Amino acid sequence: MLNFKQKQFLTIAAAAIIIAGSVYYFLCDEPLDETKADKGIVTRMAFKGTSLVEELNGKRIWELSARVIEVDTQTKLVYLQDVKAVIYREKGDSIAVTAREAIANPTTRDMEMTGDVKAVASDGPTFSGPKVQYFAKEKRIVASGGIRLTREDIVATGDELETDDRIELVKVKGHAHVVKGGEKP
Repeated sequence: MLNFKQKQFLTIAAAAIIIAGSVYYFLCDEPLDETKADKGIVTRMAFKGTSLVEELNGKRIWELSARVIEVDTQTKLVYLQDVKAVIYREKGDSIAVTAREAIANPTTRDMEMTGDVKAVASDGPTFSGPKVQYFAKEKRIVASGGIRLTREDIVATGDELETDDRIELVKVKGHAHVVKGGEKP
């Protein structure tokens, strides 16, 4: 059984692929064969100003927008630029996530976000870092390159952060520094 984040990622990736496939089908006169691909024909379908929303029983689950979404028709990877997402949780709170770029693999459901990745929960906790990876099979999140996590009066910084997809157990590695109360690092 898929958890909420896996369903969310799968839905986003599937919607992007369906949109890309539909546009490709209706705009392409003939299939792209390997000979044309070898001659430098572009294999990405791009969509500008794209916004996706998922609702269940009249309740918003998530929304995603990107300045550009590209789907590579050969690798099936989904590339996003200037990503903004809001994840709505069952308790009524939400998490807003932004990143300059993201790459999603709909086959593995893995995702990598890079470039000023920020997450702000409506109930206070915040996260920032240059790179975040989600590994769907292991239900694991890894952030690297210098991270900062704040929750209430606790601030954690380090080279790498690792947690499960529920963010219940958090490990900070490499130059790890945790401060409770007082001055923040």
